[in-house]
Amino acid sequence: MNDEFKKAKADLKKNIHEVKIELAHELKETEVFIKNNLEKIEEHLDEDVTYSKEAFETQKKNIVNAINDAKKSIKNSPQTKRTNQLFNAISQKSKLQLELLEKNISGKKVELTQEYKNSMEAATEKFKEFASKLDEEKEQATEKLDNFKKEVSQSYKHLKKAFKSL
Repeated sequence: MNDEFKKAKADLKKNIHEVKIELAHELKETEVFIKNNLEKIEEHLDEDVTYSKEAFETQKKNIVNAINDAKKSIKNSPQTKRTNQLFNAISQKSKLQLELLEKNISGKKVELTQEYKNSMEAATEKFKEFASKLDEEKEQATEKLDNFKKEVSQSYKHLKKAFKSL
């Protein structure tokens, strides 16, 4: 149980780091409240793993509340459109993992219902969709950069030719 909780926390921490990287690319000016909310999640993830049901529920509640706060701040920022989609998928997956762990800790039998499977598939699909959008944008940016380099090179040749003719 504790190993599963540690793994879930490590996965979420890695995903939060990816969101921070994406935000750094997306934000024109630093929005402190978004970064503070993401750091609050990381602080809760760095807490020691719990060994009692009550302590687990407290940690779960703190993590979910921090996720919801970060989700609201990202959603309310006009500069974070793409990151909002990524964070929604990450938070949905993490909340499902925490729910399963809570059922394990409660001694309830965990059944993988069709709803859970559909939720996980939807989260996976959102991740794939987001990754493909990023790949497309990267290709477009690379193509534009190559065209720009060609134009600059051609302009330089024209300027060089004009100076030689003087």
